[in-house]
Amino acid sequence: MNYARTVLPNGLRLLVAPMPEARSVTVNVMVGAGSRYERRAEAGISHFLEHIVFKGSAKRPTAPEISQAVEALGGMLNAFTDKEVTGFWARVPARHYLVALDVIADMLRHPMLRESDVVAERQVILEEIRMNLDAPQDLVHVMMDALLFPNSPLGWETAGRAAVVMKIGAEALRSYMDRLYSPQRIVVSLAGPLDVAEAQTAVAAQLGDLPKRPPQRFREAPPAGPLHRRMRAKRGEQAHVVIAYRGISNSHPDRYALDMLNAVLGEGMSSRLFLELREKLSLAYDVHSFVSNYSDAGMVGIYAGVAPHRTAEAYGAALREVDRLIREPVGDAELMRVKDFVKGRLELRMEDTGGVCRWIAGQELLLGHIRSVEEIAVIIDSITADDIQRMAQTYLRPELSYTTVVGPQTALATMTEPVPAAAAIA
Repeated sequence: MNYARTVLPNGLRLLVAPMPEARSVTVNVMVGAGSRYERRAEAGISHFLEHIVFKGSAKRPTAPEISQAVEALGGMLNAFTDKEVTGFWARVPARHYLVALDVIADMLRHPMLRESDVVAERQVILEEIRMNLDAPQDLVHVMMDALLFPNSPLGWETAGRAAVVMKIGAEALRSYMDRLYSPQRIVVSLAGPLDVAEAQTAVAAQLGDLPKRPPQRFREAPPAGPLHRRMRAKRGEQAHVVIAYRGISNSHPDRYALDMLNAVLGEGMSSRLFLELREKLSLAYDVHSFVSNYSDAGMVGIYAGVAPHRTAEAYGAALREVDRLIREPVGDAELMRVKDFVKGRLELRMEDTGGVCRWIAGQELLLGHIRSVEEIAVIIDSITADDIQRMAQTYLRPELSYTTVVGPQTALATMTEPVPAAAAIA
């Protein structure tokens, strides 16, 4: 992977990846600011700020002016907020990338942050919170976060709580931005048919004089909670089940072996969970496993949406697949197939400018170094069946499992299996 890395005098890191065969350029700005940096009295402010900078900037004072500046070129402009990162990106035809850079830089440097916009956008965010609470497939994951990371920002909903969001004003947003959006916490990445020197000069002109600020640390992740199961009754045609375990940080030596375990267990239509629960038992339309890694913690989980009367059956079937990984090494043929699957998915991400931007910026921001696709392929090829079994035996032991269920009362009533600690029904 070809890219040029520079660090501006103010600490901002810049990555430029030339992709001469591409027709687009993606401009990506990642900030080391997310929901886990929040205090309880401001929970949701990272996400609120991500929304509000789109309402107007110095050069483009209204939301339509910002969106039209990029969309009139055929481009796309968007943002996201996660636990540890807030990102802003635009993808445009290559000849217009300086416009995209100017739009994002102006949003971040000179947002209007008008109180009238804050009041209006607050209602939009409240609707987003209500939407998430009404969506059982989202709510079941929020409940799991709270079990695995109790009394911690890692266990809070990224969008925040309505009671807190109602109190967030323009001054609080400005103060939070001043506190977290320091150049030492920002990584800018660009990918496409670029002249590296030109791109470096352009970014330095836009963001090179951002003032340095003291870095802010997040609170360490707490131990998982004593409550191992939480269920919530909610009317619907399905029950939604998550089984999860505390995982590891994004820099842990076991990270890629655990990723391989996840691929065997529940990634794709050839995974064990899909073949067993969907193809063989017809228990679920959507069943998969997932891994989340943070700077000092993580999780491994399984999700399934099932008919209410088959909730316990699906739960038991999923746990049998976990137990199989604990008891039996993965066979040679399956191991080779999954290695090719993981490497192939990674290679496909590198075909578009957005994938390259997110890849290099995410590693730089969260890990402080960037591994190439080839380096990771070597790591994946070195992982053995014994390594995967060791991951299961270390991290997926029965006493370490946590369960959340959202669904009709009839579904909750089927969940009579004993759990490692007390369960709660909300």
